Amino acid sequence: MNFSQEKYKLIISFHLQFLSNILFFSFLALSFNQPKFCSTATWDSDGITLANRSIVGQYPPAIFVNTNNSIYVVNQEERIIVIWQEENVNPTKIIPGNFTAPLSLFVTSNGDIYIGDGDDNGRVQRWSVETSIFVTVMNTNSSCFGLFVDIYDTLYCSMPHEYQVVKRSLNDPLTTSNRVAAGTGTQGSASNQLSQPLGIFVDVNLDLYVTDCGNDRVQLFQSGESNGITVAGSTSLNPTITLSCPSGIILDAEKYLFIVDNNNNRIVGSGLNGFRCLVGCNGWGSQSNQLDGPFSLSFDRFGNMFVTDQSNHRIQKFLLMKDSPALSFNQPKFCPTPIWDSDGITFANQSIVGEDPRAIFVNANNTIYVVNREDNTILIWEEENVNPTKIISGNFTAPLSLFVTSNGDIYIDDGDHNGQVQRWSAETNTFVMAMNISASCYGLFIDIKNTLYCSMFHHHQVVKRSLNDVVMNSNQVAAGTGIQGSASNELDGPGGIFVDVNLDLYVADCGNDRVQLFQSGESNGITVAGSTSLNPTITLYCPTGIILDAEKYLFIVDNGNHRIVGSGLNGFRCLVGCYGAGSQSNQLNYPFSFSFDSYGNMFVTHSLNHRIQKFQYLEESCALTTTTAMVTTATTTITPMKTPTVTITTTTETMKTTATTTTARKTVSATTMATTTTLSTTTTTTTTTTTIITTTTITAITTATTSATTTTSNSGAVTTWFSSKFGFFVPSVLIYLIYIHN
Repeated sequence: MNFSQEKYKLIISFHLQFLSNILFFSFLALSFNQPKFCSTATWDSDGITLANRSIVGQYPPAIFVNTNNSIYVVNQEERIIVIWQEENVNPTKIIPGNFTAPLSLFVTSNGDIYIGDGDDNGRVQRWSVETSIFVTVMNTNSSCFGLFVDIYDTLYCSMPHEYQVVKRSLNDPLTTSNRVAAGTGTQGSASNQLSQPLGIFVDVNLDLYVTDCGNDRVQLFQSGESNGITVAGSTSLNPTITLSCPSGIILDAEKYLFIVDNNNNRIVGSGLNGFRCLVGCNGWGSQSNQLDGPFSLSFDRFGNMFVTDQSNHRIQKFLLMKDSPALSFNQPKFCPTPIWDSDGITFANQSIVGEDPRAIFVNANNTIYVVNREDNTILIWEEENVNPTKIISGNFTAPLSLFVTSNGDIYIDDGDHNGQVQRWSAETNTFVMAMNISASCYGLFIDIKNTLYCSMFHHHQVVKRSLNDVVMNSNQVAAGTGIQGSASNELDGPGGIFVDVNLDLYVADCGNDRVQLFQSGESNGITVAGSTSLNPTITLYCPTGIILDAEKYLFIVDNGNHRIVGSGLNGFRCLVGCYGAGSQSNQLNYPFSFSFDSYGNMFVTHSLNHRIQKFQYLEESCALTTTTAMVTTATTTITPMKTPTVTITTTTETMKTTATTTTARKTVSATTMATTTTLSTTTTTTTTTTTIITTTTITAITTATTSATTTTSNSGAVTTWFSSKFGFFVPSVLIYLIYIHN
């Protein structure tokens, strides 16, 4: 045996336990469900009551749904654990115990139940599925408001009255062998402190997530770290969502967060597009679409959500909607500096669309809908048709807005004289009332949860109602106080509106020359465009329309400036109508609304030119960007909704001129450090520094400086040697981890 082989034998002998841990980790079965959802997943806003007070008692705190869809709930009054097997309406098993007012439970994959019994008895008990008896597995100083057992059989208990999370290995025979997992034991808001920790979650990386109720935040304590990172709450480094005493947390298969926002009486979740309200988004109460003091949640394997609705003394089940919401409008993805032909094509003139056309909508099939306010008709063009292919006559009067859903139904403003929004049904070809209103809707929108929004210019307010609600007079305020003003909670002549998949509402606030963003559930808006915005944007004059593209950049109808402006990687700029007011092909005259087709072409209504203009997207312009770089340093910071793990720096020295096609906000992934030098002839030299922020999680990190060739060779040698000695194949990635671990 040569020295090299002896070295590898020595490495493996020192790391057999390390390897066994990896193998154990690879085949471990989780007892709870972590579904994988689409980016726009929605749940039925009306919950089904699985169990009421007669079954679960007063203020049910804890629920757990295992991978077999068995449901476990604690009844504090009766001191029992209530169990439902899958698809059973009534409990199939009841386990009485000698615990007092338990607040948490956790079920392992073998069926053992861990239950908090710390208030009077100072312990956590385990009910054994094998023996059907309770034994003490942890001694605690006070109640555990959250329990969790990680993949290494370590039990965690969150104690809000002790401002701490403790843990102990269940393989340790000493029940008093508790260690601190998070918090100092002193109430505080520093990164190493907690204030009333409640729900907890530990992922497969042994990273601990804590709902820090008293600090209105969720803290992430990475494995072995005593300082937490705020991943949700108003104090987080990146914008997330405002919380009020979060009490429960789960991560899905993609490591997105789902949080019980206790004092806001709702469940919120993160995703590809950030945070949004999922259920309980209609204020607190006892209706089927409301919650009152929710405390914990759990998913079944189908993605349905179970919530302990404490103050309503019930368990609510919210069904995952099987049909993912299909957006009916287009949100193209553009290159960083998109260009449109400055000369518009007249798509339809006054003889077709009448005088002062206001409303236009282009759906995902590139069907174009325009309202003729003179004739009270809706004109429809199928894709590539020059003339209207359908005309729908209605009994509305001078409508200002319309919206078309993915099933072809058309919602149209009829508020000025008739005080309503009408819906034309594609199935029945008839109009019915969809909303009662007291003034014209200058903007209409339907969000992914089937909620209809109407912006009332003269009432300085945006109202909304769920189209699933049978009560017609169920309007709620979405934005504005109803009093004209410029404060953050006020509006002055709101026009166009847009609601994204996070249920964040964007309002073109004409009288205040700004665009306001009202985040889901918030009554105070943030100015995201206009001279009063916190960050420099662009000066607007009575904006009347707004759209977000696929990258969430803003496109705005700047009505008083007779132009369309848009934001991008480099800020705001004029896109079309950049030559002043007029009737030439490159001019606009009080544009009111616009819409994109699926190709990125822009359709604009001209109020005073009485026409619809089409501005073609010049896709080939994106390939004309010339970049000349001397030194580029890219820092990849792994942060946001997903677990932050590592920062990697790659430095590349170049001297060359290239023509490149780029896409905004690319995701960068790397696991090594490398320096590359390339020399070529150049005529122009500039220096550029670029910072790229990404949301990538890296699970294996190379800390040794080794060339790719050498690494492959060594890994292969160890794999061959290990296989020959032990008689079975071990994946090279495991051997490589052993090699670099040394």
